[in-house]
Amino acid sequence: MIDHHRIQEYAKQLCSEREMEYILLSYVSSKFYSYFQERISQSKSKAPHSYPEFFATPELIATFKSYFSEKLNQQFWLNLAEFILTTIESHKQSDSIIDVQPDILPQMPSALVKAEQVAEEMAKHSCALYIVEEWIEQLNVQNLSIDELAAILGFTSKSAPVTELPLFINKSTVPIPLCSPPTSASRSMLKSWEWQEDDNNNVFFRDNYDTGVVEMFLKELDAETTKYLRLTGEAAWELVKQFGELGKDAVKLHWIISAYIFKQAEPWNTEIKLAGTGKKGGSHLIDLMGWGERKDMTIAQKLIRIERCLFLLRRLDATIKWNEGELGYDFNSLIWHIDTLRYGKRNSLTGEVDRPKELVAFIRAGRWAEFFLKKQGNNTNSRTALSALGRIAESTLKLNPYHEELEFLLALNLATDNAIHESGKYPVIRLLEKVMPKSKIEAARDIKYKAQDLKSRWDKALLRLTELGWQIEYDSKTYPAWLRPGSQAKKPKTCKHRIIEMLLSAKLTIFSPQKIPTLKAATAEPSAKPKRGSQSTLKWEPIQKACERRGWVKQTVIAQKLKISQQLVSKLKRGHPISSQTAAKLKKVLPVVLPELSGRDK
Repeated sequence: MIDHHRIQEYAKQLCSEREMEYILLSYVSSKFYSYFQERISQSKSKAPHSYPEFFATPELIATFKSYFSEKLNQQFWLNLAEFILTTIESHKQSDSIIDVQPDILPQMPSALVKAEQVAEEMAKHSCALYIVEEWIEQLNVQNLSIDELAAILGFTSKSAPVTELPLFINKSTVPIPLCSPPTSASRSMLKSWEWQEDDNNNVFFRDNYDTGVVEMFLKELDAETTKYLRLTGEAAWELVKQFGELGKDAVKLHWIISAYIFKQAEPWNTEIKLAGTGKKGGSHLIDLMGWGERKDMTIAQKLIRIERCLFLLRRLDATIKWNEGELGYDFNSLIWHIDTLRYGKRNSLTGEVDRPKELVAFIRAGRWAEFFLKKQGNNTNSRTALSALGRIAESTLKLNPYHEELEFLLALNLATDNAIHESGKYPVIRLLEKVMPKSKIEAARDIKYKAQDLKSRWDKALLRLTELGWQIEYDSKTYPAWLRPGSQAKKPKTCKHRIIEMLLSAKLTIFSPQKIPTLKAATAEPSAKPKRGSQSTLKWEPIQKACERRGWVKQTVIAQKLKISQQLVSKLKRGHPISSQTAAKLKKVLPVVLPELSGRDK
């Protein structure tokens, strides 16, 4: 009978030394590989030739440990210790040799010359074989396919999970939430020059609103504690520098994620899965990023760049101090909780997937989503939504933020500002201040060639946005025809002002291709009813769709056909109600030009 205290001490030794654990998991690896070879020999496929040589890598050992971690408990080590000690005692009394297969028994060190040490080592391996056979039987390995076994052994990846459907299906724009946390996160990556550091080495980006303030910080996941720690000083500034290299791509990805999250029934409480290549018919981040046709990067390089952008996004943390009506918040929230998983062939030396064939991101919104996106529904106790609703166009995401930098920055900033700035009217200088440091604008004022370069880039950007369907109207007083993009006319001799000063003070009205509805905070009080006769029950949407079916897409064409002004068409497309006076005019015209709508009042 083995002493209980001796069993406990030996169990602790076995557990702490990890040797027995490694023996067990190595045998598991070998057993899986033998089943894998057996499947290949039974298969008529030529696939076996494509698999690399087998190695029990640390990564593979770790994989199997995760499968059997629940079994490696305290009671397991006690039972194992008792079994080995009993086997050794039995060997001493009978002087017999423990039966173990010699072809898998490791080479014994020459130092192990004592019979008891040899007996202990042989007992460990004999016991390991017995345990592994039992474990394998419980896993039902015999029924696994070649691909499944290959994936477990690290020869190839397991199949990627099903991800979200493609974002743009039969539509060119999708809604995005324009509440302060995601909007401030976007600005913080695009305006790296506005980050600052306080006396306590806290590095932050401050974004002020009429009803509160959002301060962005950077956090890093601590591997040991699995908690996020705030980065300060030099460590934080090193990360801010990455905004220069990855910021524009990260912002693209940020709004793609926002659009997917906003689609969910409960965006504050739903994890989404996004795939890099979309080979299973799901989300296709490479294509959404506008990289589908790029030849300067391989698929693996594109996936790795997406992963780097995701790692940057998951470091964004917001301190939110907000008041709107009776609602007041003061809390911290990560913008996104993000994990990634690479799929592909593992490097046999490192155990890593160095050149992924697929990347899947698992994403949840931070706490901010519950406070800003939880719309008032049937439950009267639920919080109201504090979010404006914008729309982002697929064409905006397709813009190359490095070759078409100003075009991309203007389109993105306007898409995330239009819903709030409903008039769409801007001085040029205000738009430029949204996308570049003021120092660059001042330099253009002082240096002639920089002024010419800025004017050239600005004109090119507006022409490109016009090609993409943006609606741009130039103020006749401040933005003369000769100053506008594409004009071949020269500055009149009678004009005494500098071109750059005229450009910066010029005004224009600019809207994205589709109307941008607004979602303001829901209120308990119903909105006041309009006065009788002030507006018609006639709706613009059916008229717009009927025009599109006939190929009348441009505002000028629609205005001409319906005998109304282009400015009025622009307002109606943005959701303005049709007045009784306008309705009376349309009802005379519609039966002639759009007879299919005749008689419709909605």
